[in-house]
Amino acid sequence: MTAQPMFTEACLATSIRPGSRRDILALLNDRLHPALQAIVAAEVLAGNRICDAGTDWPDPGSVHITLAEHFDGRHASAQAAFSPCDDPHYWHAHYSTTDKPRHLLTC
Repeated sequence: MTAQPMFTEACLATSIRPGSRRDILALLNDRLHPALQAIVAAEVLAGNRICDAGTDWPDPGSVHITLAEHFDGRHASAQAAFSPCDDPHYWHAHYSTTDKPRHLLTC
């Protein structure tokens, strides 16, 4: 029996191209650090959506996810450090894992 994936297309922003959806869902379900998976799940439950994802930044082997709406530091933990940035050239804030490779969740 195969386990159901944590994330489905319902968590993705409508702006994501159909061809990219499967790849992003694979990153979310199979490669994203569990601490960030939990934060993304809580944000999606609250109505936020994933609008971008990629790999190998900021570290080789890492995953980075961008959410459409701003979030705050309420989900910070020993495994997921919160940092406000609020630089219009980059992003509003991010969570990063504390172990390597460092995974990022930005907004």
